[in-house]
Parts: sequence; structure tokens; C-alpha cells
Amino acid sequence: MGLIENKIYYTYNDITIVPAVISDINHRFECDAFDGNGMLPLFTAPMDTVVSEKNFDLFEQNHINAILPRTEPLSVRVTYSMNGKWAAYSLNEFSHVFCNEGYKLPTTHKLKALIDLANGHMQSIFDIADKAKGIYGDDLLLMGGNIANPKTYKEYVKHGFWGVRCAIGVGCGCITSSNLGIHYPIASLLAEIHKIKNEMIQNGADKEHLTKIIPDGGIRGYRDIIKAIALGADYVMIGSVFAKMAESAAPKEEKDGELFATFYGMASREGQIAMNGKKTKTSEGIKKLLKVEYTMDGWTENFTDYLRSAMSYLDAKTLDEVREKAILIVNSQNAVNAVNK
Repeated sequence: MGLIENKIYYTYNDITIVPAVISDINHRFECDAFDGNGMLPLFTAPMDTVVSEKNFDLFEQNHINAILPRTEPLSVRVTYSMNGKWAAYSLNEFSHVFCNEGYKLPTTHKLKALIDLANGHMQSIFDIADKAKGIYGDDLLLMGGNIANPKTYKEYVKHGFWGVRCAIGVGCGCITSSNLGIHYPIASLLAEIHKIKNEMIQNGADKEHLTKIIPDGGIRGYRDIIKAIALGADYVMIGSVFAKMAESAAPKEEKDGELFATFYGMASREGQIAMNGKKTKTSEGIKKLLKVEYTMDGWTENFTDYLRSAMSYLDAKTLDEVREKAILIVNSQNAVNAVNK
């Protein structure tokens, strides 16, 4: 028998961040919007309509962490991983490359690998991660997911993952939730995972070694990213918003004097063909034409300024202070409509 929890869960559009009572910050440039590596708290989604070999370095030059998608040749992705850059792998690819006890990849840099799966709750992910970590130890930085149960976060910590992608079905190109009914509203999911993470820290866990929280999907603009960070996200993964950049990897076409980008989910028919050469399963993604709206450097400059401005309202000079100090409230529908301009 199914159990219905008598509790309301929320998404980004349901919440607002409240300013601090008093802020001692006089100018937004007092706020540091970057992580310890000089990068913004952002990741590209591993989608071939967002990032490819051609624009990977451009994202990183704009301080955005890029992940090479599974549509690129395996040999190229392995080279990226060995050079300390993120690349995505299927479960079988990851096992073939990183779980080969007879051949260990050189580790001049930290190896960075995303096990790119829609269902991050499978035991096989943890089994394969244990095997790879047994070979490479801390020389391998692993990202996994996607998850839509807050308690699963503890499993990713237990098995030594650097980061976990959070959310199922909220992406612009994903229809998993629409067809399966599997979903956890993203704002509540992040808040509950962040609570679990804080409890682990209070119980003595090393904050720096706990798995990073990375919401994936459902971002419509700058404010959703800022809300995600306020809810506890370490990084935010973005697909369609980046696909609308002039420099995105999405195919472009002109219509009535305007430029459009073809965007699709990697579980769509188009995404499956791009990865596997053919459609391999029932589609859980869709294709859309998105209007190209900005350049990469223009968008990045705006985001950096907006994030710093939000931090100044919160009296937060660092991203960690945003996560510690932010207070969020639930909106009425009229309150939502009042700011949707």
C-alpha cells in the first residue's frame, strides 16, 4: 500500500530569499562569487547541444566548469579525464576504463569522471565506484546521480563520490516525471539534502570531503541559480539556459531574422541517436527550438554581477556564507506572479 506524506514540497518558483536584517557590505565587489579554484558555482550539463570539444575551453575561460558529453569519442573523453577535465561515461564505459586492474591510467592530474545515468539510485553505481576508488583512491574525482530521494545522498558520501547530481524530470528537455510520475520538487530536495549534509558536519564529518550537492535541471534564469545556492547547492548544473548562448554546441538555424538553437534531452530520440547511433529505448526527452538570446561572456558577466548583488543583500561575502545565512520563505501564487516579469 502506498504511503502519502501529509507535507507540501516546493520548487524554485515557490520560494523567495529574504534579505539580512542589516548588511555590512557596502559594494557587491566585496563579495567573492567564485570557488577555491577561481570558478563560478556552475557546471554545464553533459549535453551535446550545450558543450563539445569546440567550446569546452571557452566555457572554462568564462569560469564555468564544463563536462564533455558521451557523444564525443571515448578516447577523447579519457584524455580529458587524464588532463584533469570532466568527462561523462556510461556505466559500461566507466567500468571498462576505470575498473581495469590490469591497466591503471596515469594520474598526473586528478582524474575527473561523471557516471552519466538517469537513475542514480542503482546499487551497481556504488559497486562500480567502490572498485574504481579501490584502484585510484583520492586520485579519482567521481560525480554521480541523478537522485530524487534525499536519503540517497548519504550513499554517495559513503562511497566516496566528489559530487552528486540531484533531481529527476525537471529539465527543459526531460519528460521522465511527466510519464513515470517519479519526482521530488527541487527546492525541497535541495533543502533536505543540505540539512543531511549539515547534520553530518555537526557529527564530525570533514566538510571539504563531503559529496558536493549539484542540482541538475529546472533552471530558467539567474534567480533560480541563486535560489539553488541559497538552498545549499555547491554547484548548479545548467542545460537549456546555456544552449541559448550564441557559442553553445547546439545546431543553429535562422527564422524570420532570428537565430534559434536546437535543444534536446539526452534521453530523447535525438540524444540516443547522437550517443549510440540509434534509438535504444522509449524516449524520455524532447526536442525544442530555443531562441539564441546572449553571448557566453555577456551572460557570465551578468550572472556574476547578479550573484554578487544577491550576496550583498544577504551580508554574505562568500558562497559558504550564502548557504549558511540564507533564509527562504514560501510564496503565495499572487506573490509569484508579482515578480515574474
